[in-house]
Amino acid sequence: MSGKPIWTKESSHSYAVEHAGQRVDLRYEPAGFQSGWAVYAGGRLIERCTELMQARGLAMALATKGA
Repeated sequence: MSGKPIWTKESSHSYAVEHAGQRVDLRYEPAGFQSGWAVYAGGRLIERCTELMQARGLAMALATKGA
């Protein structure tokens, strides 16, 4: 049993989810009309998303992968 993923709000523009030792970070990156949420796993950029909920879904999938 691996437990539930744990979300942490680090600031209004930074979140993290941890599950079974895997951590995925979300960071809002302002860039004018290209602003959005960047999803990082292991310090590596995985994808940029325009919507927070899209980024959260990707982060959850990455954090729970293989669990």
